[in-house]
Amino acid sequence: MMDRRALIPTGPLRVSRPPGLHRATYRRLLRAYTRLLGQLEALPRRRLIPRMRVAYQRQFENRIIRIRRALHLPTPYPRARTRYRTGEAALYLGISAKTLIRWTDQGRVRCMQPYGFGTQRHYTATELACVRRRMKV
Repeated sequence: MMDRRALIPTGPLRVSRPPGLHRATYRRLLRAYTRLLGQLEALPRRRLIPRMRVAYQRQFENRIIRIRRALHLPTPYPRARTRYRTGEAALYLGISAKTLIRWTDQGRVRCMQPYGFGTQRHYTATELACVRRRMKV
């Protein structure tokens, strides 16, 4: 699996506009990307409890991943397999694990839960691919 931090450059993004992407949307994505990088860099200076710092960091990184995906830039993916656990499926979609669980409870995403005491959820690769096609940036 690729590391998230390895794909997030520290400077401003210099990439040409992908074909089919409106010019105003392209500019909006670049501004949002630059703003998110600034928020991510300012995060260590903020006074936060560690759990909140990690939550904010993941939130910013997930947004950056979605923007990079819209601009056709490389993004981190989990290893290719037929079933993914919640965290890996969330990384594949570029959302948080909590959002994925909420979507599952709402019926937007189907999962398989093995019988027994565990609350583990497994998502099929085909289901995640369908959800990813339906998602918007």
